[in-house]
Amino acid sequence: MKPFALFLSLFVFFGLVAAWSKEDYEIFGLRDEVAAHEGANVTFYDLLEIRPNANQEQITKAYRKKSRTIHPDKVKRAFIANYAKDKSKAKSHGGVNVNKGPTQREIDAAVKDADARSARLNLVANVLRGPGRERYDHFLKNGFPLWKGTGYYYSRFRPGLGSVMVGLFLVFGGGAHYAALILGWKRQREFVDRYIRQARRAAWGDEMGVRGIPGIDSTAAAPAPAPEASEGGAMAVNRRQKRMMDRENKKDKKGGGRASSRNSGTSTPTEQTASTGERKRVVAENGKTLIVDSIGNVFLEEQNEDGERQEFLLDIDQIERPTLRQTMLFKLPIWCFNRTVGRVLGTPAEEESDSDEAEEPWLRRPRPLLHRSPALGSVESAPSDHDSEIYLTGTCTPGVGYCFLGF
Repeated sequence: MKPFALFLSLFVFFGLVAAWSKEDYEIFGLRDEVAAHEGANVTFYDLLEIRPNANQEQITKAYRKKSRTIHPDKVKRAFIANYAKDKSKAKSHGGVNVNKGPTQREIDAAVKDADARSARLNLVANVLRGPGRERYDHFLKNGFPLWKGTGYYYSRFRPGLGSVMVGLFLVFGGGAHYAALILGWKRQREFVDRYIRQARRAAWGDEMGVRGIPGIDSTAAAPAPAPEASEGGAMAVNRRQKRMMDRENKKDKKGGGRASSRNSGTSTPTEQTASTGERKRVVAENGKTLIVDSIGNVFLEEQNEDGERQEFLLDIDQIERPTLRQTMLFKLPIWCFNRTVGRVLGTPAEEESDSDEAEEPWLRRPRPLLHRSPALGSVESAPSDHDSEIYLTGTCTPGVGYCFLGF
């Protein structure tokens, strides 16, 4: 890995050093001279008074015509003649007027300027008639780099404070936060899978946990007794149903008949199929009681405030995979909207969910382990009696951060 990184760094460095060739530097220097003496927006084609799509014959013809106009000898004669005319027009006095011609110093300056213009014209014609025309057209289309003291560089985009803040929010609030959620999700699955395997190994001596299947073992497994209310009420109640039932009961006590219409459906606890076949109880490292049935399902046994024992299936497949909608990239704008515009427009759905969370104190504590109801196959959460349940340690506000699973 290190040799590859070193090679990549050297490659980038040499690429930056050798960004421009010798011919490119000549084009850049000639273009700067033309812009300084002929005009900032004057191109090589403008100097020859031709179009950018002119062919070689047209370029040669235009060069010859232009070179005759700015030849030093012709410029010298024209300068002397025009100088005398300009002086005669500027000074008109009565009597005898003596027109003096330009001094030798002025003539030399004009000739020197004509020589420089003729040399630039010759270089421009050579560029357009040679292989450098393709490079010049490339820079003319995409822009010329500027001289920065040590070389020619393109003017880079300098983002402002707002652009930097938006970029950091996209990177850390979106990508980094999503990566953290995925990491926490994987660790949760590994943790639950490890406890399930340990429970199976302790119960049956095998991580697969298959035991008591009729027709395979020498002795058929005894069926589990039917759950009875008199024996402690070990009814496999859906956690989500129990939570919703408790919530509706609280609302019924507070608001009367407002929640009476919602006391049916998923809010009503239903008796579900519990573990089957031969079962064994295993005490986990943290003191929790786990039940392993003959087909390898692992249940968490709990006892509520009324003394009823309940069993909850532990299933790593029901630990939901995080999505991008749970990251700060989506959560923060929604939260800001609800706190500002949402208060004015009114969001009854959001307000109802907020009130539900306020009534359920465990929602503000670490989130319980998700499991699957054996009958419904749906993702469930723990009820409000949180003292005897599996919880995720650390701050685990949904969608805000990731947490480590623990008992």
